[in-house]
Amino acid sequence: MSKHANRNHWLLGAAVFAASAIAVQADATPSNDDLFRQFFDAGVRYTQALDFPNRIGDLGDPVNGQARFGIAADGVSSDDSQALFEGESSIAGTVVSNGRTCFTCHRPENRLGLPPLPLTSTIPLDDVLFTGLESDIGDEPLGLVNFNELGLLFHRANRFNPLLPPGDPFLKVFFWRKSQPLINIVFTFGALNDGRMRELTEAVRGAIFTHTQNTDLRFDDLAPIQDLRDMSAFMESQIDPPELAALLDPDDPLHDTLLDDPFYTVNATTPAEKRGQKLFAKHCMSCHNMPNVFSNRDHVDGNPLSFPPHYGHVMDIGVSQRNKHDLEFRDFDSVTGQRVPVVLKLVKVDGTIVEHTVVDDIGVAAATARYEDLHRFKVPQLRGIRHVAPYFHDNSADTLEEVVDYFTSPWYNHSADGKKKQIHLNTKQKADLVAFLKIL
Repeated sequence: MSKHANRNHWLLGAAVFAASAIAVQADATPSNDDLFRQFFDAGVRYTQALDFPNRIGDLGDPVNGQARFGIAADGVSSDDSQALFEGESSIAGTVVSNGRTCFTCHRPENRLGLPPLPLTSTIPLDDVLFTGLESDIGDEPLGLVNFNELGLLFHRANRFNPLLPPGDPFLKVFFWRKSQPLINIVFTFGALNDGRMRELTEAVRGAIFTHTQNTDLRFDDLAPIQDLRDMSAFMESQIDPPELAALLDPDDPLHDTLLDDPFYTVNATTPAEKRGQKLFAKHCMSCHNMPNVFSNRDHVDGNPLSFPPHYGHVMDIGVSQRNKHDLEFRDFDSVTGQRVPVVLKLVKVDGTIVEHTVVDDIGVAAATARYEDLHRFKVPQLRGIRHVAPYFHDNSADTLEEVVDYFTSPWYNHSADGKKKQIHLNTKQKADLVAFLKIL
């Protein structure tokens, strides 16, 4: 096929797809990026089957996993005597713990999440939460203040990728992310805020690398795979309310009830809560469609169709582009003391290479290098959401009222996925929706 014929083929396909795609705003003309993004999305074959193919389940022992996590037998206090962040490695030699464990950032009294902000209001500066922070932030001068005041950790998605040569921009790209609460994580597809890891064992292994050292050295042989599975099984066991566990077992007598009635475990009693539930069903459940949990159930079963794979359904709802905290995304050069823009080569679905200057959190694109993945993140679960403020991956909404306001704002409605499912609510409807969210 000639270059011109190939171009005409793409343009014709774009026109055909656009005619059948979900309509965007009447006053908005889709760009080529919009059209190619729709092509890309249509090529990812998600299922809504209620199965969990990457769950650890009985492969792990949650009791041993709790000890490796750094939580004492009482389920509340810290105990690092069996925590996994040190040991002998044939790759790295003796790995000495800096005192950090999973408990450090995932505390039971906070639904396995961080304490309230600012962190110093309840945690002293000599706590390992702060004294071990350098292993995460390295030379980044904003690391401490962003962590303490905003609850955001400094992350480099490709920090331990052995395939990237030194100095590669993908090794430098970073983002500021909240420490994800772990309650009901078993009902989400893909680990971490952007869902880039298919299994919890991958996330645990990455934490062992990240939270221990100030270098970028891998030591995959430090932790036996069974310990990683045990820690994953412990995280999977953190379910609230407990009857949601029936969703994991098709033979459980409650399984089909929870599947057929998505609000079976939600007790809406007041008129406002009941109105809010109807609004939620109308406006929110296209994304928060896991029954009774309200995470997202769309996922890819089996082996990936291409590399790198999508596993869960990640979304671009405009939060990154807003960058409410005015976060810095230029690399800090510790030698010169200057900020240097990070420029990544991203590939579009049509094969075009785009040089993208990073000015905000680019989401899962940092791991996939796909242009269509810019600013996409995992859909969180919503049970107990009143307990885990602030919200969004960058902690940019302090209250549920702010969350609802955001989803009726131009930032959401003009975003890549917001265009497909616009939300417009009046003041009373917003109050009703908040009333419902507060009882989840």
